[in-house]
Amino acid sequence: MSKRAGVDANDYSRFNNIVDSDEEDNSAKENVKPQAKAAPCRNCSKDGAKLKCSICKKAAYCNRQCQTSDWTFHRRTCKKPEDDKDKDVPAVKKPTTSDKPKAPRTEIVREDEEEDLEDARGYKNGLPYFHREQSQVEKELIGNIAPQKIQDTTAPAAITAPPKHDGSAWNHAGTFEERDTTTWCKDRLGELLRNLQVKSNGFTIKGGEIKDVRGESSICVVRGKKRFLFDFDFTIEWEVIGKSFKGKLVFKDIDNEGDNEITCRYDKSPSDATEAQQLSDAIKSGFQKEALARIGQFITEYNAL
Repeated sequence: MSKRAGVDANDYSRFNNIVDSDEEDNSAKENVKPQAKAAPCRNCSKDGAKLKCSICKKAAYCNRQCQTSDWTFHRRTCKKPEDDKDKDVPAVKKPTTSDKPKAPRTEIVREDEEEDLEDARGYKNGLPYFHREQSQVEKELIGNIAPQKIQDTTAPAAITAPPKHDGSAWNHAGTFEERDTTTWCKDRLGELLRNLQVKSNGFTIKGGEIKDVRGESSICVVRGKKRFLFDFDFTIEWEVIGKSFKGKLVFKDIDNEGDNEITCRYDKSPSDATEAQQLSDAIKSGFQKEALARIGQFITEYNAL
């Protein structure tokens, strides 16, 4: 018969390895690490985003298309994460002006310089520069430098009279000027050619008022010389006294160059060819000639203005 080992009834060390079943479950739960929950997609907000931004490592996306679509907005806040090593390194303190060594203070010693500046005039009276008295020799060398009045010994230049020209009195240079004379010319032509009466070739032809006066005239001064310019068109009606013949003379381009264009028009002409020719000769050699003589008188008076 074997002998049993003795067991002390008061020894409780044999219960150290006994664990309650509830404690085992709690310790097992604590040792199990919780699985990280997948972040939602930054663009479409769907769960299970697995792609992360390669710069900030924070923004998550479900696919490349969402990442590309959100990059326009995310790029404004995307930053590279700071390293932990940089946080541990203490910042280097920059030296300030207060840390610089101060120079020793020096005292300004004022010396009495009045003894050395006895000959320097202007030091005490406030002149802007120092100067000295000139010696008698220097004064003689320089001489009298006071301003002297210059005496004009040359004879005065003879006053030349201004060149003569046909312009206005104020226009000494004889530059271009122009004076309109249209009104005077129209009135004077009307006075000379009104009620013109001529006897020629057995006919007495009488004119009336001039009508349809058109044109203009002016007196110009060019290079100191006057030029009398005019150009008019007008019509003179005529009739044969004692007969029913009548018509008009049409004057075209009556100008200062003498290129006159005159046309005779009949309102009522003779039926007989011989009489018609005689009337035509009477108009040209009589009435028209007298009208041109009056126009010549007008030109003479106009050039005398």
